Amino acid sequence: MKHSTRLVSLIAASAVGATALAGCASGGSDSENVTLNVVWWGNESRADMYEQAIDLFETQNPGITVNGNFADFSSYWNARSTETAARSLPDVMQFDQANLVQFGQNGQLLDLSPYLGNQVNTGEMDDVVIDAATVNGTQVGVPVGTSTLGLFVDPSLVEQAGVAPLDPDYTWEDLNTWVSDVTASGITTPDGNAVYGGFDHGITMWFFIQWLLQEGVEPFTETGEFGFTKDDVTEFMSSTSALRDAGAFVPPARITQLAPADGFAAGEAASSLTWDSYFARYTDIEDLQTLPVPTGSNGEKDIFYTVLHMAGAANTEHPEETAKLLDFFASDPEVANIFGTSRGIPTNPAQLDALEVEDGSLEAQSIAYRESLEGYETVNTPQLPPYFATLESAWVSLNSDLTYGTITVEQFADQWFAEAQQAAL
Repeated sequence: MKHSTRLVSLIAASAVGATALAGCASGGSDSENVTLNVVWWGNESRADMYEQAIDLFETQNPGITVNGNFADFSSYWNARSTETAARSLPDVMQFDQANLVQFGQNGQLLDLSPYLGNQVNTGEMDDVVIDAATVNGTQVGVPVGTSTLGLFVDPSLVEQAGVAPLDPDYTWEDLNTWVSDVTASGITTPDGNAVYGGFDHGITMWFFIQWLLQEGVEPFTETGEFGFTKDDVTEFMSSTSALRDAGAFVPPARITQLAPADGFAAGEAASSLTWDSYFARYTDIEDLQTLPVPTGSNGEKDIFYTVLHMAGAANTEHPEETAKLLDFFASDPEVANIFGTSRGIPTNPAQLDALEVEDGSLEAQSIAYRESLEGYETVNTPQLPPYFATLESAWVSLNSDLTYGTITVEQFADQWFAEAQQAAL
């Protein structure tokens, strides 16, 4: 079902040393001196923002010390898995929609019900955003921003490659041809590193979900069953086989070498299909351009939105202070101007109103991009099963094998479905 509204039912939406230990039992805190641990995924740019916000919180809340740590996305969740087994999750954590559902279903997140209206104020947020922070009727997250997919383009690299710019109504096939042409041009960075047209579309399951929606397929039923088949997976992954074989995408080994830096930000890719909350990563790219997702075979882009959350650990020893820090990240107007739109468009109207936007700034570009999507159809973000994070992790791991050439597309589909069925048990 299609909608004309910009924001629809959002029920779904890297570095060593990322582990930060918290207490092992939930309970109130009578101590005047409390230490909280907060973790997030991202790069140095996002880390600088968090550190500024933490300094502000500590100034406003004498007696509470906050230790921060971060990692790339994959390392971040590996650390959380290790901590989960030991019930030592950090007090406050950044969450995507899929992992919020999984951790919430497993009882690993702090029930915020006792703190709503006191430490946590979400009354001004849209109901659909709050729904996204609710698992089994319990609010376990505090939404901080909404994101959608877009294609970031470095126009200077495109010009160097001698390739014509993409039209906003480009298709997946157009994108594949364009990426191939940029890579084939043979341009390099000033340091002599190869420049590629873009990244493998199989790098995340979300691109497959976007494609499914454009094919009229709801990825998951309300009961968590698949709405797609193994043939769908094979068809989507096969669409870029020629590019993988030709080395048109940024090689996985180079992605690993650059991590946690972003290959697009480093000037080694002319484009990056990713979330629009990543504008802050690309401060050094002059005249940065952003296009909507490719148009599907149905002639529509079928744009959807996801939510970024902050959540507390059920094992925290300081639930009231944890709730206060969660609210701070989501509600404090000064925080809005620290993060800008790097976490997506703020979900709290007070933060959005407080956002100081200068002409030509990343915030202005981010908001302008979101406004540019108003003319396109939007669809409901798929409801995700509680084991979606496992599906995504398996997808990313197997795609690495595929890009290294150790498995075929058919083997990718077979192995992924086998792991997916096991996860659903």
